[in-house]
Amino acid sequence: MVKVLAVGGAGDMGRVGAETIALEGVVDSVVIADLDGGRARDVAASIGPKASAIELDITDTAALDAALSEVDLVLNTVGPFFRFGPPVLEAAIRTRTDYADIMDDWQPTVEMLGLDDAAREVGITALIGMGASPGVSNMLAAKAMQQLDEATSLHTVWRAGVGIPKAPAEGEDYEPAAAIDHWIHNLAYPILVWQDGRYQEIPPRQQVEINYPGFGPAPTWMCGHPEPITLPRTYPGLIESYNLMTSRPGLMKVAGEISERVAAGELSIRDAGRELIFAPGRRGPEAGEAPDLPGVFVLASGTRDGVPTRVAVSTNVLPGGSMGASTSIPLAVGAAMIARGEVTRHGVFAPEGILDPDLFFDRLAAFVDTDLPPLEVQVERA
Repeated sequence: MVKVLAVGGAGDMGRVGAETIALEGVVDSVVIADLDGGRARDVAASIGPKASAIELDITDTAALDAALSEVDLVLNTVGPFFRFGPPVLEAAIRTRTDYADIMDDWQPTVEMLGLDDAAREVGITALIGMGASPGVSNMLAAKAMQQLDEATSLHTVWRAGVGIPKAPAEGEDYEPAAAIDHWIHNLAYPILVWQDGRYQEIPPRQQVEINYPGFGPAPTWMCGHPEPITLPRTYPGLIESYNLMTSRPGLMKVAGEISERVAAGELSIRDAGRELIFAPGRRGPEAGEAPDLPGVFVLASGTRDGVPTRVAVSTNVLPGGSMGASTSIPLAVGAAMIARGEVTRHGVFAPEGILDPDLFFDRLAAFVDTDLPPLEVQVERA
């Protein structure tokens, strides 16, 4: 039986991950660890007898190591990941504890992949970036690559703006949102992509036209994300890999203007989040039409049997209702595959490196009420 530690387990993301993995028969206990001990106890009580709670400051290295030494697997949902991704993974390596997270920053992705040798030496499996995007997007990419003999381009695409709330009636009611801060950061500063067969640092928000089978051309914008870092490592034949956003054009115009002010040092990330929330023209019809495309999908190009081929893959089983559900249910599904022994490789991996996409989406489908197939795969051959 497997014991799990959920660090940040009382937060919006961590709670969903802890609740979901507690449903696994192979998991006999889940420890909710959070800086807020009271909230941790409340979450543990809501989960039931499998769960317990501890108050934990993960910046206290000795306390973190002690907590990890008592479990088999840790779920890390503590952000921002540029601060709390590498240290928790390093602690998992020291204590020989399997690891899974929802890390969505490209910079710590590079740093954490650099810990692959250390993780392999102690015999642990670390799964990084197992949320919606990255995460589900990586699994869609893995499915797309199964349709091609050779691939030249592989792009992950998601809908920007879904998690941005309406502006509160009163300015003082605004509450900072980590997701908005993260998005603005990735729009303000240079990003790393796979271009011309190598990693290149380029300006963000560059516009790219895509052509989704059955839909036609649509504009997208580049965003800094882990997928272009990890996918070329798994599929070294790629020439280009980008993470792209679909959006209402008005939202991208407003977000671009605000992000440029952040890059110029005129606004802090936190102040920029407030400006975005209250900016006119960024929401609804006044922001323009949004492409009628899936919320998360993948486009791949290459050859099959020597014939030029394009592939689009989307899913009908991405959990909805909240960012916590769409992000942390996939986390728990991926982590449970490690707990069940369905992953046997050791080291640090993105999802496409160690998880079977068909098995993953079959497991994810259990959390969505739909009669549709888990995956929609469209193949166009020249």
